[in-house]
Amino acid sequence: MDFRPDSLYCGDCLDVMRQWPHGCIDLCYLDPPFNSKADYNILFGREAERDSLRGNFAQFVAFEDTWRWDDAAQDRVDALGKAIAHPAHNVIKGLHTALGDCGMLAYLSYMAERLAEIHRVLKGTGSVFLHCDPTASHYLKAVMDGIFGNGFRNEIVWCYTAPGSPGMRQFSRKHDVILWYSKGGKWTFNADAVRVPHKKLNTNRTGAMISEAMTRQVRDSYLAKGKVPETWWTKFSPVGRIASERIGYPTQKPLALLERIIKASSNVGDVVLDPFCGCGTTVAASAKLNRHFVGIDISHFAIDIVRERRLKNKAIPVNGFPVDISSAEMLAREAPFEFEKWAVTRIPGMVPNKLQVGDGGVDGRGTIHGDGSLVLAQVKGGKSVPLGHFRDFRHVLARESAACGVFATLRPVTSRKMKAEAKGAGTLEIGASRYPKAQFWSIADYFQGRLPVLPPLADPYTGKAMEYDLFAH
Repeated sequence: MDFRPDSLYCGDCLDVMRQWPHGCIDLCYLDPPFNSKADYNILFGREAERDSLRGNFAQFVAFEDTWRWDDAAQDRVDALGKAIAHPAHNVIKGLHTALGDCGMLAYLSYMAERLAEIHRVLKGTGSVFLHCDPTASHYLKAVMDGIFGNGFRNEIVWCYTAPGSPGMRQFSRKHDVILWYSKGGKWTFNADAVRVPHKKLNTNRTGAMISEAMTRQVRDSYLAKGKVPETWWTKFSPVGRIASERIGYPTQKPLALLERIIKASSNVGDVVLDPFCGCGTTVAASAKLNRHFVGIDISHFAIDIVRERRLKNKAIPVNGFPVDISSAEMLAREAPFEFEKWAVTRIPGMVPNKLQVGDGGVDGRGTIHGDGSLVLAQVKGGKSVPLGHFRDFRHVLARESAACGVFATLRPVTSRKMKAEAKGAGTLEIGASRYPKAQFWSIADYFQGRLPVLPPLADPYTGKAMEYDLFAH
């Protein structure tokens, strides 16, 4: 995939960046998995908390952050051990000796590959800010030392507070770490763009300290100008407390936090990369500050959030998404679970099922706006679909007491028997409108601009009526 500023990429950031030229990025911010040993779920319709008690709270695993030593980890560590010219060669060998075969080393070898590629695509004056938590920050700092050499600039500590938990037997962990490294000996730093006021309580003392060396006019100017922030940041509230920013993504960061980093370490017109862009805070902040952006995420779902929530008024190209029936078939063949998630989210108001193995025949869920009735989707990625599969789906609709459902296939269903089976399922009447209780819809239909015939669905993020035009192909 060619390098294109002001665009999004769907795929593994390692594979994507390897296709880019050297020195094309001015600033990189990344908020990768932390090896926190947790699964991060997205909760939809959070404004209607009471619905969760009735089981109407749609949930989807955004990503798993549990790393295990497996064949892929072994292959990575072996490859890095043999690649004597790789910048992370020595540090991974040392960590392997210290840690042995374990989940932490699996994670660190994964990050080492990607951090080395970030170093390659950065310009000589570029910087990288790696957001992590105390779980692995000390190991990641060693990895970055190996890759960036003497480029370490700061270890920034973002502090925040939250209600404590009863019965704790240790101090509450309420901070993240942001490691700042520059690629070369000269780097962009716009001090005046991020200055903060001197604390009022210290103004007199500060003024007294400098009064002997400065005239009153110079002193007053100095105090009015403010100071460059220290490396502990406390002014940024977690997104959970900022209602206007909440999207529902589990690791979402506040916009103001990214704005400070972008203002400080890039200039207007520079290119800012986020290789784990998630819900797109970096992308949104970059666009707001008149920087070019590039966002990468391995999840089709995350890319949809960025395109349809963060940048809904912009026509943003997406690289790596299926763009026609042939590329959709390839995705179905090579990554069937990703195809299922992608296909479900082509239907406005539907979200992927939390489970993809043992899912009970349910690949996606939505609710009808107004009464909250359930709408289900099942996805089949094969070239042909037996009649029995559709009959099984009808049983699923009955079992789940769903109002209606969509049976999604790659290509349109042409079998007369299957069409007769769908017609026999009957219709759902809402006011003066009728909707099929079980219907076929294909990815070929999607590429031709046709959506399933469904009642108005609730927006899975807000519970309000779905804005269909946001999803127009």
